Amino acid sequence: MRSSSLSLAVCGLTLALAGCGQPPEPKFALNAKTTALTPAAQQLVTEALVENFGTPNNLVAWQELPIDYGKAIAGADAAHRQLDGWRLKDGRDLYMVHCLHCHGVAGDGNGPTARFLNPRPRDYRQGKFKFKSTAGGTRPTHDDLMRILEEGIPGTYMPSFALLGKEQLDLIVDYVRWLSMRGEIEEGLAIELAQVGLKSSDLERTYREKKAEDKTITLDAVRDELLAEVKSSWTDTVAEKAKDVVDFWNESNNPENLVVPQSKRSVADAESIARGRALYLSKENKCSDCHGPAGRGDGPQTEQFSAIDGASPARNYDQPGLRDAWGNVIMPRNLTRGVYRFGRRPVDIYRRVHQGINGTPMPGFGKTLKDEQIWDIVNYVLSIPYQDGTAPMAEDVAGAEAVPETASR
Repeated sequence: MRSSSLSLAVCGLTLALAGCGQPPEPKFALNAKTTALTPAAQQLVTEALVENFGTPNNLVAWQELPIDYGKAIAGADAAHRQLDGWRLKDGRDLYMVHCLHCHGVAGDGNGPTARFLNPRPRDYRQGKFKFKSTAGGTRPTHDDLMRILEEGIPGTYMPSFALLGKEQLDLIVDYVRWLSMRGEIEEGLAIELAQVGLKSSDLERTYREKKAEDKTITLDAVRDELLAEVKSSWTDTVAEKAKDVVDFWNESNNPENLVVPQSKRSVADAESIARGRALYLSKENKCSDCHGPAGRGDGPQTEQFSAIDGASPARNYDQPGLRDAWGNVIMPRNLTRGVYRFGRRPVDIYRRVHQGINGTPMPGFGKTLKDEQIWDIVNYVLSIPYQDGTAPMAEDVAGAEAVPETASR
């Protein structure tokens, strides 16, 4: 795979990040699914990642990925921009300065300040992004990520970086996408190895079962047999996982995956708001179970014990509260405050109701409600912060004209 990659040796990054003294060299943290594997299996995953992505100080531009790494610019003022791959390096440098302290070197949401923040910074490595304009589990568009960097996320510690300018934000977006692809491929490889029995706990169990039948067998022999099976097709496995991830990200550019209302927004009059309130409180839609009957984010589900995703045997967390895909306790939006994390334009609220919020318990209603009903809920939600029970129309919301509220595919 080296033939399709570009190695970007970078000198001085560690020194550039230094305050007083020499800090340790930055490293990409491994996914928990990887660390659950046997040491030998972990090594297989690590070697594949280093070969195709490099290290923080020595990046590799894997050409199979849909990333603009930057073609050499003849006569560029900055010497490194005269070489292919300069955008990846520049994106990395900007990320290290502006993003690492929250999101971590590997994009795992575990930077040095992360433990002090609520909600927690995003972990990019599963390819799950909460705030986007695309359908379901489809990855966000480049514009979605740009918007987050430009506007920040209201109600969180994610600030606006608009002052950096479009060129630098573009570089950060592509580096974040690159980190996400790296994490997704790592997770895919770890899952593949776990499925063949190379998770440490599973290997021990297999060994005990075989030992009961053959007293001469050793743990190393059982492990080596499984490793030999994996290694025989490991190159193809890595390529397949990479292709899957590339396909996922390319899907975000498919116009069919952009969530666009199919009907014009209903007039936000008393009748529409009343219909929206009825839908919000209905037993079928259960909006109030999380957001509360008055929209204060205090519904009964916030006091329930959530199931631990993937736990075997099935069990719940030992503390009540809704959980996101990363296991963090999260609170439903307090709608009385009028603060919405991916914009307060009517079309933004429409998309949240239509598709839900990826990585959270917030479901989408695009398949169970008509467009007109979704618009009624939008009108009701936007009316909640107002004492007079009205809701702002599109023209009253800053930036509303940026996205049409009705379109055809």
